[in-house]
Amino acid sequence: MYNRSIDFRLSLLWTMSLYLIISLFIGCSDSSLPDTAITAGKYIIIDTRTDQGDRATAKKNAENTLKKYPDIDAMVGLWAYNVPQCLEALKDVGKEGKIKLISFDEDELTLQGIKDGHVLGTVVQQPYEFGYQSVKYLKTLVEGETVEIPDSKQLDIPTKVIKKDNVDDFWANLKSLQQLGRTAQNTPRPTEGHYFAFVVNLPDPFWSYARAGCYKAEQDFKVICDFKIPHDGSSAEQNRILETLIQKEGLAGIAVSPLDPKNQTEILNKVAAKVKLICHDSDAPDSNRLFYLGTNNYSGGRQVGKLIKEALPEGGEIMIFVGKMDVLNAQQRRQGVIDELMDKPLSQ
Repeated sequence: MYNRSIDFRLSLLWTMSLYLIISLFIGCSDSSLPDTAITAGKYIIIDTRTDQGDRATAKKNAENTLKKYPDIDAMVGLWAYNVPQCLEALKDVGKEGKIKLISFDEDELTLQGIKDGHVLGTVVQQPYEFGYQSVKYLKTLVEGETVEIPDSKQLDIPTKVIKKDNVDDFWANLKSLQQLGRTAQNTPRPTEGHYFAFVVNLPDPFWSYARAGCYKAEQDFKVICDFKIPHDGSSAEQNRILETLIQKEGLAGIAVSPLDPKNQTEILNKVAAKVKLICHDSDAPDSNRLFYLGTNNYSGGRQVGKLIKEALPEGGEIMIFVGKMDVLNAQQRRQGVIDELMDKPLSQ
């Protein structure tokens, strides 16, 4: 007797087998890309991986990327420690120099990677100036002097692109700035003068240069400036630091790099109601801060995009790494990269 159910099952099995064979021949590299993948001109940004400021997680992100996308063309780090962790992951599998690395900031491991030819380049800020200029401007504000602030309420500190041809000179200058800071640190701190605080976002060697700038400014301007670090890199701890600071007698001003500006408006406005408040490194434009002092992070992202174009003139697949996407500087840098790869015109 003819059995229709058996015939149907055989037909279904044959169809599924044929589909599997076709899939294997065609390949599935495109379908393996996540829904978050962005096509930007000739480039595909596979995803943006975050690590919440944790270096171990940053390295794990790099390792997982290399496992899932072994033929990736470039890895791009937007915070100081990202590319050093990518470089470690590449060394572990013997791929250093084979996948393009483009960085942001002046981590010494990144600079050494540039010297060794394993990192194409990095867009550097001037964290020493973040510290020095923040103290200088806070003193000016407290003493009632005029600070010329543009309508944008942003005082830009320029970035610079570092590659193999200028890395030695740049690194030597960094060391001289650190020496200035050490000399100032070893000098007795002023016991009188305006009292300020400089608050960063997380522990990282990047901030050692800003600390050096604060120490030098203390001596030059005869003020006192406490340097504060949220050691777990959380906005909750940063908020606790700010709450504690504004209870201190004599505190006249704070410069802060907000970790989560959208959700910190209340505490930032509370600070601004009591002392002079400015932002550095990353802005909180919806708060009552007086102005932002630091890098134009969108422009810095465009510079990173130019380095990617130089590394991959024919296009390619890229993974972006950054600490936290809640932070405005991360959002702006990433958007700058995307817009540059898409050849969007710069707004006037």
